[in-house]
Amino acid sequence: MLKSNLLLAAAIVFAGAAMADEVWSTEIGDVIYERELPTGEAVLSYPASDTEARGLAYIEGLAQTYEGRGAFEGVWIEDDLPPADACSVSISDPETGAARNNWGRLELVFTEPDFPGGWVAIRGDCFNQPDSYLVGKPVVAEGVQ
Repeated sequence: MLKSNLLLAAAIVFAGAAMADEVWSTEIGDVIYERELPTGEAVLSYPASDTEARGLAYIEGLAQTYEGRGAFEGVWIEDDLPPADACSVSISDPETGAARNNWGRLELVFTEPDFPGGWVAIRGDCFNQPDSYLVGKPVVAEGVQ
């Protein structure tokens, strides 16, 4: 029983450390693994274009997955746009339920299956096919591989 509890505690500590410490360097700035939702999405933040605000990516099935990572899908949401520039259909923010008009689809493929690993993301606006690429390289402490 004690051995099982110690293993469970170690797994929880490792999982929390992986989530809290995951940062990737990209050409647009750092992407940060912010939190996990009870519904299984991981929430990543990234620098949004032309503002100081950060966009959010909701990646389905990534929450609590630190080994054996492969391909994932999700959506990204940024600050709302004027109606002339916005998507023709709004979606509900996964966390607040508010209607958001600046969003799109996202595909995220890890290049290494285990933490820390890099990835390639491809995204599109609104319902459009994803067509914009971004490469994330893990930021790790000196001596950590």
